[in-house]
Amino acid sequence: MKAFMNFIKKLDERPRLQFALQTLGFYALMMILFLYFMSANLSSAPKFVYSQF
Repeated sequence: MKAFMNFIKKLDERPRLQFALQTLGFYALMMILFLYFMSANLSSAPKFVYSQF
């Protein structure tokens, strides 16, 4: 826990590092959402719609 708090304090001293970590975190969350939606079978259309094409 102490190491984590020291890491947080160092982030306050380095705004560029804080921005880089926020950007990487946001990118990672977007990639996780993208991969989930691409791999999940979330189709709610009835089967006959697909058989027409």
